Amino acid sequence: QIEGSIRVHTTPNCEEDQNSEQPATHDVEQYQREREREQREQQSDTGSKSSKSISQFSLQNFRKQQSVLLVNLILVLGLVTTAGFMWIGLTGALAQTEDDFVRSALFAENKVVTALGDYLNAASLVHNRCRHNFTRTDFREMYEYLDSSGLVFQAVQFVPNITNAERPAAEDEARAYLAENYPYVNYTGFRGFNTPTSGLKPRWRNQSFYFPIHYQEPIFGNEAAIDLDYYSSESRRRTVDSLFSSAGPALTDRLVLVNQGTKELRCGSGDTPGYGVVLMHPGVNLTTQPDIWPREFSAIVICIRDLLERSISSEGKDSKVFIHDLSDPSVPDGDPVFLGAAEIKKSTGAAPILRLITGESFDRLVDKNLYHQQIIRAANRDWMITVVHMEGWWDINLLFIILGGVIILFAAVALALYVRNDAKKTKRYNQLKQEASHEKAALILKNARQATKTERELNDFIAHEVRNPVAAAMAACNFVQMEMNKKKPFEEEEALEVAQGDMSVIENALKFVNDLLRNMLDMHRAGNKQLHVNMVPTDLLHDIIEPVAGMLHKRGSKVKVIVECPDNMWIKADPLRLKQVILNLGRNSSKFIEEGFIRLKAEEIDGNVKLYVDDSGSGIPREKRDRLFAKFQESLDVLSQGTGIGLYLCKSLVDLMGGKIYLDDDYHSGIEGHPGTSFVIDMRAPSVEAPTAQDLQTSVAEIHFDIPGATEEELHPLSEAEDLPENVSVLFVDDDSILRKLFKRSVMRVAPNWEVREASNGESALVLTETEKFDLIFVDMYMASVEKQLLGTETIAALRNAGITSKMCGLSANDLEEEFLQAGANAFMFKPFPCEAHELKLTLSRILAKPDIEMSHRVSKA
Repeated sequence: QIEGSIRVHTTPNCEEDQNSEQPATHDVEQYQREREREQREQQSDTGSKSSKSISQFSLQNFRKQQSVLLVNLILVLGLVTTAGFMWIGLTGALAQTEDDFVRSALFAENKVVTALGDYLNAASLVHNRCRHNFTRTDFREMYEYLDSSGLVFQAVQFVPNITNAERPAAEDEARAYLAENYPYVNYTGFRGFNTPTSGLKPRWRNQSFYFPIHYQEPIFGNEAAIDLDYYSSESRRRTVDSLFSSAGPALTDRLVLVNQGTKELRCGSGDTPGYGVVLMHPGVNLTTQPDIWPREFSAIVICIRDLLERSISSEGKDSKVFIHDLSDPSVPDGDPVFLGAAEIKKSTGAAPILRLITGESFDRLVDKNLYHQQIIRAANRDWMITVVHMEGWWDINLLFIILGGVIILFAAVALALYVRNDAKKTKRYNQLKQEASHEKAALILKNARQATKTERELNDFIAHEVRNPVAAAMAACNFVQMEMNKKKPFEEEEALEVAQGDMSVIENALKFVNDLLRNMLDMHRAGNKQLHVNMVPTDLLHDIIEPVAGMLHKRGSKVKVIVECPDNMWIKADPLRLKQVILNLGRNSSKFIEEGFIRLKAEEIDGNVKLYVDDSGSGIPREKRDRLFAKFQESLDVLSQGTGIGLYLCKSLVDLMGGKIYLDDDYHSGIEGHPGTSFVIDMRAPSVEAPTAQDLQTSVAEIHFDIPGATEEELHPLSEAEDLPENVSVLFVDDDSILRKLFKRSVMRVAPNWEVREASNGESALVLTETEKFDLIFVDMYMASVEKQLLGTETIAALRNAGITSKMCGLSANDLEEEFLQAGANAFMFKPFPCEAHELKLTLSRILAKPDIEMSHRVSKA
């Protein structure tokens, strides 16, 4: 408005300019004041925005600095924690390694003690065996027993105390034995070291007694020790003197054992020399012979190598084991005398690898490696056992320590990165959450549309399939009603015939709708895996094909039903379901044939039984074969007959029995212009042997009328002997009064003497059963009541809990068999209730034949 007034007052018009000079000046001043105010406000806004931006920038900068500071703090703490962990881990690893090694070393050292104990026990047993009269054969047998025990030694000996007078006889005995058994041995009698410097020579005969190795095994390799006098050598004499003075076992100084024949070292390994010792045992001072002990002794020649192998055969550490003798009097100052050593390497096998080594590296190893020493008492000597650890201080644990440190450092870095990127991740998370919400909504919408489409297709299908038969039934019913409303209905014979035709139309239409609903129920049960089959031995000819052929045959029809099936062909199948499939296929064929044949055939090919339903009809158009077994398919013929779900149900039933159904595309009936159709049911199983009569005694099946279009009389013929009881009290519980009246009329037709009572809901049924007793009770599932509503299953459960033992049968148009049986019913059947006399009689008979419910079990479950 101000700008407009300015333009108006600056228009080049003199008169107007003069007349409006004051108002123009006023407007200009007002405009200037407004502009100044706006500028001040803008400056104020700019200042506030600037200060706000500065504060926001400062806040963002502070948060950024805070985040950087927190990241740096986390990294520093991570480094410190890593260093501390590695320090604690290394020290712990050192301690753990040392503890493990000490335990391993003690185990190895104790094994040496145990192995020495095994040799001491063996020497004691040898002395016990040889202290009384024995022969060289006995000694040989004893040696073989000892050798088979797994104890490794170089020789086992028995050394008697032989006087100078006994020497000739002993030498003669030995010479005769060796000449007979070991003729290659040059026996020269007792031998020994007559002087400290002399070699092994025949023993002087001027000695008063000897301790010769008179008994020894094995001889081979030990020939030089035969009748060697232990008392002829200074070191061996010391051992014998210690043996008798201490009356206990004793060990010799270390010995270099040489094979007399090959001159090889017997206790070495390759180029590594080895030593041995002789373990002497004086036996035990027996209380029965106290005066003659000690006299002689047994001896076992042991290689230190064998002792080590026996001791550390189960040791699994990389180590070196050294054995030193601390009691050797031949060494000055008591220095340790090296006896033997071995290097142990871990192996992937059951036992480690052992290799003999020299003692030269002992001092160097104990200076640089972890080691453990233990002094043990070996007979009369002190041995020092040293185990040196050769795996390093932390060969294995170091890897885990470094790995742990890396993990801690990595965790610190990851945490720092997480803190830094937290805002970004949160933003991304919210974005993904929003996207997921949109996708979920879209998926729900898609599923809702799909469900709506499926429901619409189902409704369209039902409306299309039900509309025509219902319209026909209504029209026929209207015609009959018109005739009945006349003053004299059915007066003319033609009117009666027309009415009968109309009733036939009504009956067929209702049967069609009933078949459709039952097919849809079976289809639903099969799709949800709720339809079960009972696989039993089935006679194909007499149980399946011939009964179906009888159902398909029509008197006066030009369609011939042909049966081709070998006699006595049995197969494992559900006879009711297989009959349902064959009957469905056969009736499909009968719809499309006015003249020709329907062939029911069975044969076994390559171990598989196959059934065929062939016909000479018009065939199935090729464009409809792709969706042949689809749900809610279009009719297979040009006249659009059928419900469109029969073949889908057939496929589901055959699949449940483990078979396969398909259309034979190569089939032709052989009749020109009528190619026909051939459905093949491959049972994928061979035929079975005919069962015995005992095998065929099975329990009566649950009451189901599952084959649409087939009467119960056709499926289960009733013999004349199966009559109903004369007097039965029945209670029928249903909220539909019309159904109750029709049920009563139907029952009275087949059982006039029965008493039928009615109840409109579960509550009324509970009240009636308190004062009256019923033999048979029928209960519908869904019933309405003014106060509350009890379902049929709840009603039966309440009746059972009240102690009612009557036979009970559940009724429903839905598949609720399992629910009713769990509630306590004896049987279950689908609605509608059969009205035909024969079927009703059969149904009532089967319900009454059901076994009673165990009431104790029902009460405990309740």
